[in-house]
Amino acid sequence: MNLVIPKVFEPLYKEEARYYFLRGGRASGKSWAVADKLIVALLANPNHNLVCLREVQRSIKHSSKKLLADRIEFYGLSGYFEVLASEIRLLKGTGVIIFNGLQDHTVDSIKSLEGFNYAWVEEAQTISAYSLELLIPTIRANGSKLLFTYNPKNPEDPIELLREDKENKVVIHANYLDNKFTPEAIIEEAEEMKRKRPLKYNHIYLGHYGQAEGLIFENVEVRVIREEEIRGLLCVQGLDYGYTNDESAFCINYIDMKNKKYFVFDGFYEKGLSNSAIAEKIKGMSAHRHLTTCDSSEPKSTAYLSAKGLRVRPARKGKDSINAGIDFLQDFDIVINSHLKGFIEEANNYTWAVDKKTNKPTNKPVDAFNHFWDSNRYSSEHLQTKRGSIGRVTKPKGI
Repeated sequence: MNLVIPKVFEPLYKEEARYYFLRGGRASGKSWAVADKLIVALLANPNHNLVCLREVQRSIKHSSKKLLADRIEFYGLSGYFEVLASEIRLLKGTGVIIFNGLQDHTVDSIKSLEGFNYAWVEEAQTISAYSLELLIPTIRANGSKLLFTYNPKNPEDPIELLREDKENKVVIHANYLDNKFTPEAIIEEAEEMKRKRPLKYNHIYLGHYGQAEGLIFENVEVRVIREEEIRGLLCVQGLDYGYTNDESAFCINYIDMKNKKYFVFDGFYEKGLSNSAIAEKIKGMSAHRHLTTCDSSEPKSTAYLSAKGLRVRPARKGKDSINAGIDFLQDFDIVINSHLKGFIEEANNYTWAVDKKTNKPTNKPVDAFNHFWDSNRYSSEHLQTKRGSIGRVTKPKGI
């Protein structure tokens, strides 16, 4: 078996782990890499069993069976594997490869997989937390391994939370540029999408977190912000109140007006926070001495925070303030610190409403995924003048 292993996938063979997370975009070769890895493992251990899974598998045609069968044929291994209608058997041992949908399993039925040595979950971005809770303790034979291939959509997805939680793991991120076998037609398609739809390209082909259609802010980058990047910059803070159904969003931002950089450095994004809890969290971040512009629809809450020693003022809002704030923020390169997951989720989902008749985006935002963005608008509203200069700030009455 003459394997050709792209460099990005070498850790599959060089590093032993229980969990393997292969993340990435279209045409990255990650499914081929896992198929080859598992074929090699089963050749070495022909009495071992492999289950190939998806969250939903409506028929065997929607499984990874064809890919495995094609790779077996490619390597000339028909003397070692028997490809049947619904499974693949190992001819030199008792091993078997089967194909299941996780959504069809129950606490009792999942027990049928207890003797399996390998589990491969494709399209793992769609897997539910419940399915993972069933699967992980079931695949528990000595030396057993779980492999996940997927294009990540959201940092809060169960598969991403699992990846962050586990330690005995190998994580590989790949895209079509890592795959020397990527067809020329795919490369051309990717480059065209890169020019026309850079955010979609970023998700589909580079395998970064997905973003909604009609996204309002396409000028967002998610990464770790270094303290030296924000040193000496203007600091602005904003707070949008929430409680039972909505998150309270507090942000600490640093703005480079000259170079049009907007750094979302820290904050919180939580439901169920009382005013006293909000005050304590802001004090705990040593942010209470710096002025925070708050949602003006709750003057009692703002007055309470002031009484607790926070420097606060209500937002001015007014006619067209939402669109004015959006226009202002769209002029900047916005960087969100990578630990602010609630903020990142909103950045990926804050969209323009669609006209039902024309099916085209309007200039009105959807009233969802906007609490973080509202706090950002409040924080910088004193900078939002038509000429882009700093507007006059007045002290609110009673605060």
